[in-house]
Amino acid sequence: MRTVLNFMVCGALSAALVFPIAARAESADGRADAPPWVITNGQPDAGLYMPREVQQAYAKGTRSPDGRPGSNYWQNHAEHRIRISLNPPGRRVQGEQEIVYTNHSPSPLTSLVFRLYMDAHHPAAMREKPVDAKFLTQGITVEQFSIDGKTIDWNNPAEPQAEYNTPGSTLHAVTLATPIPPKGSVHIRMRWHYDLVADKGWKEGAIDETSYFLAYFFPRVTNYSDHGGWDYAPFTLGREFNNDFADFRVEVDVPRDYVVWATGTLQNAAEVLQPAVLRRLETSFKSDEVVNLAQMADAKAGKVTARDKRLVWKWQAEHVPDFAIALSNHYRWDAASVVVDPVSGRRTSVQAAYPDSATDFTPMVNVAQKTLQFASTVYPGVPYPYPKTTIVLGSADEEYPMMVNDGSNVHDHFAATLPENAYTGFVASHELLHSWFPFYMGINEKRYPFMDEGWTTAFEYLLNREVLGVPTADKLFKAFRSSALTLPLSSMDLPIITPHDALFAQSAVFGLNQYGKAALGYLALKDLMGDAPFRTALHAFMARWNGKRPLPWDMFNSFNDAGVGNYNWFFRNWFFSYNYIDLALDGVRSEGGVRTAAVRNPGGMAIPFDLVLTFADGTTERVHRTPAAWQADGRRTEIRVASGKALRSVSLDTGIFMDSNPADNAWAADKAGAR
Repeated sequence: MRTVLNFMVCGALSAALVFPIAARAESADGRADAPPWVITNGQPDAGLYMPREVQQAYAKGTRSPDGRPGSNYWQNHAEHRIRISLNPPGRRVQGEQEIVYTNHSPSPLTSLVFRLYMDAHHPAAMREKPVDAKFLTQGITVEQFSIDGKTIDWNNPAEPQAEYNTPGSTLHAVTLATPIPPKGSVHIRMRWHYDLVADKGWKEGAIDETSYFLAYFFPRVTNYSDHGGWDYAPFTLGREFNNDFADFRVEVDVPRDYVVWATGTLQNAAEVLQPAVLRRLETSFKSDEVVNLAQMADAKAGKVTARDKRLVWKWQAEHVPDFAIALSNHYRWDAASVVVDPVSGRRTSVQAAYPDSATDFTPMVNVAQKTLQFASTVYPGVPYPYPKTTIVLGSADEEYPMMVNDGSNVHDHFAATLPENAYTGFVASHELLHSWFPFYMGINEKRYPFMDEGWTTAFEYLLNREVLGVPTADKLFKAFRSSALTLPLSSMDLPIITPHDALFAQSAVFGLNQYGKAALGYLALKDLMGDAPFRTALHAFMARWNGKRPLPWDMFNSFNDAGVGNYNWFFRNWFFSYNYIDLALDGVRSEGGVRTAAVRNPGGMAIPFDLVLTFADGTTERVHRTPAAWQADGRRTEIRVASGKALRSVSLDTGIFMDSNPADNAWAADKAGAR
């Protein structure tokens, strides 16, 4: 998601809760067999704070201290078969659904807990922000429900967990007559309906009278994890999602002349498209050149879809955490492809759907090609894992597996500061970069979005340096990602690791910890480690955990275990501590042919910085320091530079790591009287 604001509450990170992670501690006599949570001189060793439920997961062997999934790792899985029908301009969505849910956990499941995101629209739903009347509906209505062929009353008042099944609840619990044993499955059948709302900047709904975007629309079994059991947290609009991986077979029944785009691969293109459009689509799969498949005039003339009165578009996707659908009878449809794996030559399809009026969407396929190529080969440097992506004009600025719903940003105030259409491309690139985090990597966006938005924002910045140039990328990052971090608010100092679902959604910190602050942490880590070791560690983490459900400690452990060093001191500083960004230049002294600049770190954050020396003849010299400058002493460091030409001034340049108090970042020789 592009941006959102929130708040968190976090208790003290007590040394008593430090748990073994990554490296083993040495005992007093140097033997490497002391437990890693040993306290030395009143301080914990290299271990990091770990919540008790996560400690238990490591103790059970579902996760390993070396950063890999444990020998007992498991995750549950669902297979969905969904058929929906729509009749625009009517907004009723009618659905029939089958779910095969498999319990891979070691414990029998005595109940199933369903998640109903659409009930967030119900007047009685809990919400963390105000909505207008147009947002409200009756939510999703389950008309029929059965498990293993036995019909069950969905609204059974005698349900033991009936407290979850009240009107407007985004959770629904069903107690099972027969528990699901380990490795066992159940077959669920459902029939349901709901009404689309007008898309006014949320994540789904009617974009216009005949263009719809369906997201989070189907009932699903909520996450059941090795570290927390059932996820009973309600969906209240203020935070994002925690969905399991699943397989999907989805059929969309719509009137002719409507084109349907969706997560996954279209299985019956020849049945729903006219031959000329199909040929152009197939050509686009093999070419970098953008092909226009359809225009609004083509749709009005009946030249796009097959001529049956109604058409069923069939889609298929495997092992993805969600499924989204878009449809319209008047959108332009552009397509091309791009090589995402230079080794195999594998291409992925890149498509865009938008009205003629959205001129800033005209270059969207090219934007997506550049984004996927960069991300597949540079950062994160893992080939795009899916067969296609589609960018649809809506208003959400939101990501979904293989789908993006973006608004036209031509009139956004940020757009005026960038080249034409660059801001729309910037937003689209950010959403496309989410393909890796959270979707490929299975991140719990609701609790640890810094592993989702933080990584994506870091990749976004690195992409923008290449696409827009370093000065523009820096300017954009400062304005959009890090400037608010300089505000003197206590909530800004909360540790990034603070569980996001413990935060109040309207506090300023809600969006800043997960986006700019976390991205700066990853970029600082890159500077500290060096590009090659950083890439090695990132790829090790992604190789171990893609398609699974990693926690932050799995990520930290993987970075430490990737053969490039132990960075717990850095993780503790950036992700677990109440720090902020503020450096100060304490002065410069000259003796013995060496100039020494004293730099303080009142904010405590281990950031990289440049010491900029300006000489009397107008020339300058930059001396860079990585975050390693703060490892031995997190509050003070000295930089020594051989004395040469007469010195006029010295300053600190923290770049995109915006200093909260830049007034104390400069020293002038004439004022100090130094040589």
